[in-house]
Amino acid sequence: MDPSGVLLALEERKKWRERRERIRNRIKQLERRKAYLHKELDRVRKKVAEYGALLSGLKGAKIEDERRIPPAVVR
Repeated sequence: MDPSGVLLALEERKKWRERRERIRNRIKQLERRKAYLHKELDRVRKKVAEYGALLSGLKGAKIEDERRIPPAVVR
C-alpha cells in the first residue's frame, strides 16, 4: 500500500471512530430522555388517579347532598 493510501485509511478510521462516538453519545442522551419521560409519565398517572379519586368523592358527596335537600328545592 502506498503512503497516500495509508494516510487515507487512517483518516477513514479516525472518521468512523468519531462517528461511532457521536452515535454512542446520542444513544446515551436518548436513554436519559426516555428515563425522564418514564418518570414524568408515572407522576402524571399518579395525579390522574389522585384527581379521579377526588372527583369520585365529590360525585358521592353531591349525591348525598341532593338526598338531604327537600325535593321541592332541588332543581
